[in-house]
Amino acid sequence: MQYSIHLEAYSGQLSAKTAEAVEQVKAYFNDPSLQVFVWDEHHIVIAASYNVSLPARGSIDNNILAVEPILVKIALHRYPEAAPLIMSDRKTFPKSRLPHLYYSDEGKPAVLCLVRGSLNEWFATKTIGDLLIIAAQWFFKAATGTLVTDNNEFDPVRLNTSLGKHVFKYETFRDIVSENRRFVDSYPLALILSSAYTGEAENERAFKSISDIPFISLDKFREAISKVENKSRDHNSKVLPFYSLLIWDPDQNEEPAYFTNLPANYGELKGFLKIRGIDIAEMLSALKAGNVPLRSLLVMTHAIKRPYKVIGYEGTYEFFTYTLILNDDFSGLVNDEEGVCISSHSQPFTAELASSLSNETRLAETLYVGAGSLGSKIIMHDARSGKNVLGVVDHDSFQQHNIGRHVLFSNHVGRKKSQAVVEEIKAFYELDATNNFVFFDRPISFVKNEEVAKYKLIVDSTASPGVMHNLIERQDVINARYAKCEIVDGGEIGLLYLQGSANNPRMDDLIYLACYLAVENSELAYWRIGDADREQDVLDIGMGCSSVTNVMADDLISFHGAAFSQVLAAYPFEDFLKSGFIYLNVFRKSADNFPKISNKRYCVEPFEVYESKNDSFWTLRFLSGLSRKLLDLCNSHVPNETGGILIGIASYKTKTLHIYDVIEQPADSTSSPVAFNRGIEGLANLVDDIKYQTGQVIGYVGEWHTHPMNLETLSGQDMVSIEKLQAINKQIPIPTCAVIVTKNKIIPFVYD
Repeated sequence: MQYSIHLEAYSGQLSAKTAEAVEQVKAYFNDPSLQVFVWDEHHIVIAASYNVSLPARGSIDNNILAVEPILVKIALHRYPEAAPLIMSDRKTFPKSRLPHLYYSDEGKPAVLCLVRGSLNEWFATKTIGDLLIIAAQWFFKAATGTLVTDNNEFDPVRLNTSLGKHVFKYETFRDIVSENRRFVDSYPLALILSSAYTGEAENERAFKSISDIPFISLDKFREAISKVENKSRDHNSKVLPFYSLLIWDPDQNEEPAYFTNLPANYGELKGFLKIRGIDIAEMLSALKAGNVPLRSLLVMTHAIKRPYKVIGYEGTYEFFTYTLILNDDFSGLVNDEEGVCISSHSQPFTAELASSLSNETRLAETLYVGAGSLGSKIIMHDARSGKNVLGVVDHDSFQQHNIGRHVLFSNHVGRKKSQAVVEEIKAFYELDATNNFVFFDRPISFVKNEEVAKYKLIVDSTASPGVMHNLIERQDVINARYAKCEIVDGGEIGLLYLQGSANNPRMDDLIYLACYLAVENSELAYWRIGDADREQDVLDIGMGCSSVTNVMADDLISFHGAAFSQVLAAYPFEDFLKSGFIYLNVFRKSADNFPKISNKRYCVEPFEVYESKNDSFWTLRFLSGLSRKLLDLCNSHVPNETGGILIGIASYKTKTLHIYDVIEQPADSTSSPVAFNRGIEGLANLVDDIKYQTGQVIGYVGEWHTHPMNLETLSGQDMVSIEKLQAINKQIPIPTCAVIVTKNKIIPFVYD
């Protein structure tokens, strides 16, 4: 018997596209006489048949015939946006024994599931011929028992219509059932703590289930839920807690058949569960008698044990959620005619799911210092990728002007940024433990070392020298890798710095090095030269002395934030276990408004550190390789002395000279085994050029010369020269530095 026998021939007009679709079906089957029937007021069906190539001994379990009649269902008004469906025209089609079918009630045609994902999206780039070829392959695979190729896993029932979403962790429900964790011993039932959200409940009947409630803890849960309900009434809370039920076959019998007749009302549900050893009516009466406060929203999830692991899940259970809407005066008895809705299951957004979606595993415990426009974006990238240990330090409040470039929205205006960002992250992971998402609404200097030491990576996005110096000073105690990011040059350059292990290279080494690299990198030179010439673009946004903000587009901040996030995701930085790096991210706006994007990475080896020998408490930090260069120059000029100048920057704040280059003796210099007189030819222009390219940041900071006879102190003539230099250098001001180089030693002297 076939469904099409009882259908009426279609005699109406067809749109041009629908008529073309009908002709394509006829052409595929090479049969112009195929009939078109009325399915309903919105659809037609075309009756056709596939000739299926069966195995020599027939199809597996005799499920598929040599000739399989089908119906091609086409929407009259929505084709081709709505893809045609392929249905079996055979009333005896064994849909309870075959996977890859959409659920359909008994007495309705089986609907073939041909693609994973949206059939409409797949069909958007395909033809009806493509669809019919896939359907032919479906029948062949069904005949040969190869429809399921997922390691002999069980294909779950595909509900093409359902009401709302039931969000729960599959693993939580699986463990409750497999461990037989009953609320009371008499019934295969667990009482589940669930919650609905008013907006979701009204629109989609969406609700979440959290965990089972042990009988001995019921009073505590009842009291807690009562408090939440009272608060909900008083403050119009969106959270509506309630109890739901998880039920299962007490004998844990496996069910290999696919359902073809799911219950539509309570009477059918009772019968459906009864044959599986579950007396739901008795359970509800017992719960009511035990003063378990079931509400008008009665949600029951039924666990079905399948013979194999269910595709997409880590277990053999398939869960079906039935929802009834009861009267508020529910007495424990339910009318058999009460309608039952089936809700589809949705996995909650967990750290594990986030990691799978992003195809990343971000394990580094990270402390973010700064939750502004840049920092908040990187924080959210981390959180949405599944990082589950994350701290945020920021004592600033979220203001109106922050809305333009921050991840937060206007509902957080006036709140501390750190607290608001962390609360948003916790809301992602409602069914995960969130105690490792922590905020500190105070400056980093007020966060104790033992708190900071819990993290393996510190990311500073504050652009604050004070924060940088505080973190540098504490590195030996907190023992975490320190990264800093900033956006400069009007948003067109992003810089990410990673401090080396053992605090070397230090963060200030790297920041000044980025300026010095302008002598070889045109992008950095463009920034440094422009930065020296321009005034910072700021807007006054209030009356306070600190109420200014930089002018910069939100999408530029997002661009750099995404790049920084990807680089930081590589922690623990296997290529940089000891060294540091500078990552340069460039987004230039061209004349035709198309962006020019580039990036470059600089590996920075630990700096060579020396203390001044004259007890002035100054430290010299040489770029890696400069010590070797000086020693080689000393030995290559033996027996004569040689010398030159040091290029870098002096910081009175840290009493540090950062040295990035050594300039060799000018051509007009004179030397002998016991004396060196540095010349000046070309030197001023060279230094001026370095200062210009680095935006007046890097320049002359001292002298060096050699003592090939290994004298490890300043000579009398050296001291005369230093006194002259001190008078000049105090006008700049910089300290007076003289570095003595012997055949095997670097010996610095620094005078304020």
